Amino acid sequence: MGSVQLSLKLLLRNKTETLLRFSSFSSSSSPQTHRDLLSLRISSNMQLFLLFLLIREAVASSVPGCRGDRDKDHRSRENCTGAGFTDIPAGLEHKTQVLLFPYNLFSTLSWTSFQIFTEIYEIDLTANKVPEVSPGSGPILPGLSVLRLGSNRLTFLHDGSFTACPALIELYLENNSITSLTDQTFSGLSKLEILDLTSNHISILPGLMLHPLPAIETLYLETNQIKVMPDGWFSQKEEVPYLYLSENPWACSCSLGYLRRYLDDYEANVYVRDGPIIRSDVDSV
Repeated sequence: MGSVQLSLKLLLRNKTETLLRFSSFSSSSSPQTHRDLLSLRISSNMQLFLLFLLIREAVASSVPGCRGDRDKDHRSRENCTGAGFTDIPAGLEHKTQVLLFPYNLFSTLSWTSFQIFTEIYEIDLTANKVPEVSPGSGPILPGLSVLRLGSNRLTFLHDGSFTACPALIELYLENNSITSLTDQTFSGLSKLEILDLTSNHISILPGLMLHPLPAIETLYLETNQIKVMPDGWFSQKEEVPYLYLSENPWACSCSLGYLRRYLDDYEANVYVRDGPIIRSDVDSV
């Protein structure tokens, strides 16, 4: 970056000299002189523009394999997709708010390794090799709002797996191999609005699983192995506005009485996804 800064200083000095030359000529100067100076000024502006592009590229590539930009809400973002990282690379700006590491080689999720990012809002570790989420010792990432762990190697989630990030609003765990949950898996996530458990191997829903989630609005349970919904399962949050329950082997027995009654009362809240198309369809259950 030092050579770039030197070049910028030289160009700025040249541009200043150009402007001074313009001001030294009166309106009576010959047309040819005006044309020459105009050409010089255009050339100077073009040089500054090219240098701007060079600086932007240098900044964006400060960490090989990553690219800095802004997300749709203008949050600072580092996109390190598919770069072969096994851990967070050194050199990332600590004020970064969005970290994208999908399709890398992370084999652990260390909450403390992200602690240096003091304004972190979103972490994306989709399609890595993380086998486990260990509970943190307190709110290590108190500002983290979005966590993406889809398509990893998760098979089980401990009690309080996400206590390290109590401000989570969106949690994506789709396309793993999760077989079981507990009543306290999601304890401490009182702000969570979206929970995606699509395409796992869940067969039993813990009776009190939703109790720590009073703010839940969208729940994806599609394509699992769920046969029964416990009585009163929605008692803590009676109405979940967006509920996805299709592609489960629901048992045709009296044990489904609670689910039937719930669907009768809230059938407009049950949705199904067909590719990019989302539609209300209580019969999908």
